[in-house]
Amino acid sequence: MSGRKRIQVDESEWYRIQREASRQKDVLRKVPAMIREIRRQTHDDLERVFGVMEDRQRSVEQVVEGLSEQTRRLETETQQRLRAQARRMAEDLRATAQEMRGDMRRQLDDQQRRLRSEIAAEREQRRADVRRINTELGELVQDREHAAAVARAALSDARAMHGLVLGTLPHERYAPGRLQSLEATLDRAGDNIAQGRFDAALATAQAAYQELGELRLELEHREREREVLRAQARGELLLVHLLIEDSARQNVRDEHGEVLDGYDLDVDYWTHGDFTTLRQETEELQRRIEDDERSPSADELRELLEHRAPALQERLTRLVERAGGRQLASQQRVNLAETVVRTLEGMTAYELDATTYLGGDQRDAFFARLVHGNRNAIVVEVAPAGPDSGASVLRVLSYDHDTAARTELEERGAGLMRALRGQGFPAATPQEEAGTPDPKYADFAALSEPGALSDSEPRALPESEPPTLPHTEPQAAAEAGPG
Repeated sequence: MSGRKRIQVDESEWYRIQREASRQKDVLRKVPAMIREIRRQTHDDLERVFGVMEDRQRSVEQVVEGLSEQTRRLETETQQRLRAQARRMAEDLRATAQEMRGDMRRQLDDQQRRLRSEIAAEREQRRADVRRINTELGELVQDREHAAAVARAALSDARAMHGLVLGTLPHERYAPGRLQSLEATLDRAGDNIAQGRFDAALATAQAAYQELGELRLELEHREREREVLRAQARGELLLVHLLIEDSARQNVRDEHGEVLDGYDLDVDYWTHGDFTTLRQETEELQRRIEDDERSPSADELRELLEHRAPALQERLTRLVERAGGRQLASQQRVNLAETVVRTLEGMTAYELDATTYLGGDQRDAFFARLVHGNRNAIVVEVAPAGPDSGASVLRVLSYDHDTAARTELEERGAGLMRALRGQGFPAATPQEEAGTPDPKYADFAALSEPGALSDSEPRALPESEPPTLPHTEPQAAAEAGPG
């Protein structure tokens, strides 16, 4: 007759639902206060964005002062329109700041539609303005000397615009190579002037100026969009970061969802480092956003806002729930073992001698050893049935120096099952395991060492995660491991 009995015990579904609901409350409790802080920071970031835009506008105004009369008038009108657009965007963003987390997708889509519309309208307006100026210049060209002056002025304006784009806007980020190509065009216009081909020079310089003006508008709008998205993404990631830091250690709750004073939940421990991985991913995204050398594009930022940041928050919620569930399951294994020990003490002349966790790890199996005056021993093992399964496998291993009667072992298994069911544990019918108990399971000093039983038979162990909940019953708490 084998001295190994195996009983599977399922956790109540009601306990699982209660646990997850209470854990979510802990994660989300401080979100409103955090969002207020994020809104404040995002507001400050947006103000900095608009401050940079204002500084750039002042640089443009200095360049405009040195342009020819007709071109100066054109750029002054363009500046006025750009300022008006920037003011409208700032007002819209400030007005919707309180709703920033309400409908992110709708806000981002609205911003993109407005941006495209503004770029198209501004491009058409500039083209019309440039055509008008070109007509005015053409009417002024009455002789060769005047044609040379007009061509030189047009080339000077185009070079000034080239320098403005080169010095104030991220042209290589959005239009790599365009400025070099246009610089070659301006050099060709200069060659035409040197050769006395003033009509060709004027036409070339005007075409280059128009393209430079449109390039400047495109860069201005795209950089504005990216910086606004960057400020919003910075806020979203900061919220995730704050939630992570706030969630690192949680209240410990019992199976009824009640907080247990004096204990806490180390989420990283109970998730086998998955919590740290989440923190590192979030911090890497934060560093990426702040790195001007490799800062994400507008599309990447939009994807971060719509998908990645919400996914990080969802992962955080699941990790905290998983950690709480695993810690509660660990405590329930201790409670189950204690019930078994008390039952065996009542049925037999055995007494509790020692308790331990496999490898000293509260996430793993819990063991209790009972001894008899004749040096016989019983080892009770309560192990997770599978990763986050909510079920436990109870094994009762009998180490007899004499021969235990078959009927005695059978009565012991049946008695355990009745006792467990009587106390609300949904225990399955005991199964006899072939063979005799491995002596390693009776050596609690070895069982407590890291890596214990690693070369033994396969075991159903959970994925990974942390503890700190000592056992609520004083007797079991005495030797159960680090609380």
